[in-house]
Amino acid sequence: MSSNLETFFQDLQKKGIIANVANLENFYHLKPEEKVIYLGIDCTGERLHIGHLFLYFQTIRFAKEGFVVLLVLGGATSKIGDPSDKDKERPLLEEKQIENYQAKIKSQLERILIKSKRIEKTDFSPLEQFYRDNPELLNNIYRVLKIDSEDKKEKQWEDYLKYIWPLKENTNFLILNNKD
Repeated sequence: MSSNLETFFQDLQKKGIIANVANLENFYHLKPEEKVIYLGIDCTGERLHIGHLFLYFQTIRFAKEGFVVLLVLGGATSKIGDPSDKDKERPLLEEKQIENYQAKIKSQLERILIKSKRIEKTDFSPLEQFYRDNPELLNNIYRVLKIDSEDKKEKQWEDYLKYIWPLKENTNFLILNNKD
């Protein structure tokens, strides 16, 4: 058990994702029911943005390792302004506005991280149509994606999508509200 978490941690460290640690031995010996992390999400806008992306990729890594990921929406903390070291506090928002933002962000999180992803049928026609005047570039795209023959396209494309979205079932994510 601990060697899996040790390898997982070392991989995160090699990728520069981990800056500081405390009680690393405790981490290595977590029992399955103790494997929980959380990510706090301010509800100060109606959409997730590119700044959220890095953190969501990390939560996917932890979920893949069997951690439960608590996505904690800031229904309460979004009311009090930004606690960071910025020169100015963000403007305080009305409760209705925060609730509206929270509902929209929750919906986005459910679509991205929780609802299962299904590939009905892979359709390469848009890609092939877009690059029809440049077959060399299209072949290079297929080579990079390791799609090398017509009969293997479907399987290889599914393998690629599994690589970028490794979770088969997204049962490891829970959305909570710190207002509750």
